[in-house]
Amino acid sequence: MSTTELYGGAITINKLPSSFIDISRIRQVPDSQEVFINEVDSTNPTLSSLLTYDQALIIDLLERVNTNDYESAIAQHLQDFAPAGVHNNPLQELQISGGDETLYFSYVTFKPEYKRKEHNQAEQIIILICLLRLEKVGTDVLIQYNLPLKVEHHGSINFAGGDSEVDKLASERFEWFKNLCTSFKIIDWNLFQ
Repeated sequence: MSTTELYGGAITINKLPSSFIDISRIRQVPDSQEVFINEVDSTNPTLSSLLTYDQALIIDLLERVNTNDYESAIAQHLQDFAPAGVHNNPLQELQISGGDETLYFSYVTFKPEYKRKEHNQAEQIIILICLLRLEKVGTDVLIQYNLPLKVEHHGSINFAGGDSEVDKLASERFEWFKNLCTSFKIIDWNLFQ
């Protein structure tokens, strides 16, 4: 299976679709991050009718926070990228095959605030989150997939495939995100030195 290389090949994930653009080709990103923007697939009517054009996949290598609890760790990391008052919603924990690391999946959702409302801005943001804690190198790997919705979804989101269009989108995108995160493979541990 082909892969996408991250951090100069020190880490790989499943090959990203061609609609994902590496932002480092456009602007500078911190050495600890890999950032991709996903162009909405106009051939998929559900995606193009529900999502704005600025979906983002962000892989961040962060200093490990001082807690052994995944929910507390996510809560501390949320302070860096989510508005105040946004809370973590746990989804699932998975073991990486062939390793003893656990992937912790969750999501947050919030209504963005704009100084001036413009065309095609998101009404609501869903951020899918995966946390991988690498204790031996003192690093938390935080993978975020931002889904900016054109519509506001009221109530909880059913990631197991509910009836609404937003539930169906969330379920499909979560399955894709899980598959991507479980493919996360460290090729060169020297990256963390």
